[in-house]
Amino acid sequence: MTTLTIELAPDVYELLRAEARQRGKAEHEIIEQFLVERLTGETSTPPPPHVALAPDVQALLAQMTVSEMIVPPQSTAADAVRLLESWNATDGADEDEEGEGTWEDVLRAVDANRAEYRKLFADRDTQP
Repeated sequence: MTTLTIELAPDVYELLRAEARQRGKAEHEIIEQFLVERLTGETSTPPPPHVALAPDVQALLAQMTVSEMIVPPQSTAADAVRLLESWNATDGADEDEEGEGTWEDVLRAVDANRAEYRKLFADRDTQP
């Protein structure tokens, strides 16, 4: 086997990485498969099924560049955590909705519906 080193533009490399992740393969495997198919005409995998796009979508895509189609994340992981925490706080405030309740309510319901007389969570009120 022979080793080949190539320089790629950052946007091309990101496309390669995305394709590799989608296929569940390493980047070098994608490149090797591409070269084999391109140079020999042999395909090791069946082509993906054809997807028909609406004409307006095709027109929109024809106007876009690759860099416009790849949108990097605009936030950090800390922003995502804050968003999830805000959703959790909002959910806790909406206890009036049917099927919603606190963890204490769940534990009381488990005890209230047990077939045995012995309660699992005796330290909690059985009355809501």
